[in-house]
Order: sequence, then structure tokens, then C-alpha cells
Amino acid sequence: MLKSAPCGRKKVHEPSSAGGAPQSWEEVLARFLREKSLRLTDQRRKIASIALSHDRHFEIQELVREVRKNHPEISPATVYRNVKTLCEAGLLQETLENRSGVTLYERTESGHHDHIVCLDCGLIFEFHNAAIEKAQTKAIRTMGFIETRHQHVIYAKCELIKK
Repeated sequence: MLKSAPCGRKKVHEPSSAGGAPQSWEEVLARFLREKSLRLTDQRRKIASIALSHDRHFEIQELVREVRKNHPEISPATVYRNVKTLCEAGLLQETLENRSGVTLYERTESGHHDHIVCLDCGLIFEFHNAAIEKAQTKAIRTMGFIETRHQHVIYAKCELIKK
């Protein structure tokens, strides 16, 4: 889907290239909760449904407002606890911080990718570059490390804007 950014750049979301039969988030969450001896409560299902309906990066406070609007009986603390659970289940991930230093979340189903944050309009562009990934892996191995995870974020100004 193409969307135009305020700076005029086209924002492109590329489909995931992951193979295999995808599991629904409900199946993944239910399996994770069983393994942790936790219950799949109605509140947890509602929070997960709203969080996983986002097709973009979002702040946890934005999620709290949306959950409270649709389900006022669910407390902000319950949303916070369940976002942590959704991250542990591998359904959500912390990706980067916005301009204000607030952590942003996104669904994990899109596979690994890196980010470019436009400092002019604030939009986040996702990309994957095999050469960058290969160079990072080589650097890690050369220095005697084993990667557990990484974030690559480039903050840039849009060259499309005439200054």
C-alpha cells in the first residue's frame, strides 16, 4: 500500500517474505500463555486484538487511549502488563524511540527490518538491506560476540524538501 508522507515521499510497505503456514496471533498467544501457565482472559484478548490491528508503529499511550475508548473497564496498568506479555510472546516488539524519546512498538510478523526516521515529517520508513546485515554479522563475529538482537535506526532529513 502506498501512502504519501507530508514531505511528498511515497511510503511503501513491502510484504513479508517469510515462508511456511502462518499461525494466527490467537494461536501464538494461546500457546505462549499455556507454556507460561497463564490464562487467555477476555481483557488480554481485547488488548491483543487492538494492539495487533495496527499496521504502523505506535506508542503505548496511544494503545492505552484506544483500549480505554473501546473498553473503559480495562485499566492502563492492565494494558502495560499485556504489552509486555505480547512482546514476550513474540507478537509485538519494541522497535525504536520517536523524537520525544518514547518507545514505539510494532507487530513482529513483518520479519526483521531496519528503520529510517524522517526528521522533517516524523514518519518511519522500513527497509532491509542484506549487505548491511552481512556487515553487522561480520563485525559481531570478528569482535567475539553472539548477537541476540539489534536495532538499526537512521535519523535523516528528507532531500525531497526544498530548503
